[in-house]
Amino acid sequence: MALSYRLKQFAQTFVAAVPRRQLHQAQKILTPNERQLLARLQPADQRHSLAVYAAAREAAPEDRVLWVAALLHDVGKGRPGRRDRVMLTLLETSAPWLLIRWRRHPPRSRRGRVARLVAHTEASAQLAELAGSSPDVVATIRAYGHRDHARGRLLAELDAKR
Repeated sequence: MALSYRLKQFAQTFVAAVPRRQLHQAQKILTPNERQLLARLQPADQRHSLAVYAAAREAAPEDRVLWVAALLHDVGKGRPGRRDRVMLTLLETSAPWLLIRWRRHPPRSRRGRVARLVAHTEASAQLAELAGSSPDVVATIRAYGHRDHARGRLLAELDAKR
């Protein structure tokens, strides 16, 4: 990823406001349990999910499954702090093997939290499943970035641009 993208991403963590009108519109397509998952995200992650959702609506105007997956694709991140995000970015580019080792650390430790961020896509799919999301939504989140799954591939492409 380009440095300018990462700097913009980091700066977004300081913005507290979530566009309420966009959020309200997006919540209309979610079940009550899915709304709770979206509400758990930090404001920066909510704004990101709304941006991916808007892009999904534009790219696939009739694909409600993709829209819901766009809103929920990051719910498995939990509530990482800025330091956790910065450490993840630095380690992904300079020492990815440490992230594998850090999986052994307790989930509440800094190392455990950072390592857990790597596997947030599967955690997002599991949470969506527990929330009662449709099997297609769960499969789309789980297939994030898989080239042989059209929705999963598109979701990753839209996410990378936001």
